[in-house]
Amino acid sequence: MEMTRAVDEAEHRLQGIVSKTPLQPSSRLSERYEANILIKREDMQAVRSFKIRGAYNKIASLPPEDRKRPIVCASAGNHAQGV
Repeated sequence: MEMTRAVDEAEHRLQGIVSKTPLQPSSRLSERYEANILIKREDMQAVRSFKIRGAYNKIASLPPEDRKRPIVCASAGNHAQGV
């Protein structure tokens, strides 16, 4: 699948599921790397992680018959919260 299309589809699936999070300038990293560094504040999501984006998008993109089956997730942290 073309990357642009995949991103557009993921954005559509995630509407109303995840919060839009801001980009925050990092002066420390910008100075260190002599570049304008922005940090995406995914810690502001309900589960405090970006992992919900990938987990939800994958499950929502499954065919309806596959979504009826159980989902198993092996994780000791944020990915399991996303699932």
